[in-house]
Parts: sequence; structure tokens; C-alpha cells
Amino acid sequence: PGLQLAIPSLASLWELLPPFLLAVPKKKVSHSRKAMRAANKGLKDKTNLVSCPACGSPKLAHHLCASCYSQISRGFKREAR
Repeated sequence: PGLQLAIPSLASLWELLPPFLLAVPKKKVSHSRKAMRAANKGLKDKTNLVSCPACGSPKLAHHLCASCYSQISRGFKREAR
């Protein structure tokens, strides 16, 4: 009659824990396995290089040539002053 313990049910405990706390690795990932997983993440070679029709320097296809752009922007800045 005097003292009663309120033990929460398992369902109410799952409601208290946020779902992201449950995803935990079971074992340590070794350096070898980690390196094997990361082996195919390297940089790929660019295959879309073309020469600029104005100055002939290499540039990415469908992009502005960096050297031509800098010359044009310097000219606009000179005219603005």
C-alpha cells in the first residue's frame, strides 16, 4: 500500500530515444578496409579539354578561357576609371 515503483514499458523507452542514437558500428573498421573503400574516390582525368579559339591556351569545353577573361575584365576596369 505504501510504495509503488513505476517501471516504464519498453515501448515508452523507444519513444524517449531519438532514432539517430541507434545506428552505431558493431566493430572497428580496419585501416585496410577503409583504404579499400576509399580507393575508387580518386580524381578523374579531364577529357573535355579544348584549345581556346582566340588565344590557343587549353580550356574546358563550354567554359570561358581564363586568360581571355582576365584581359577583357582588365580592359573594362581601365575604361571604368
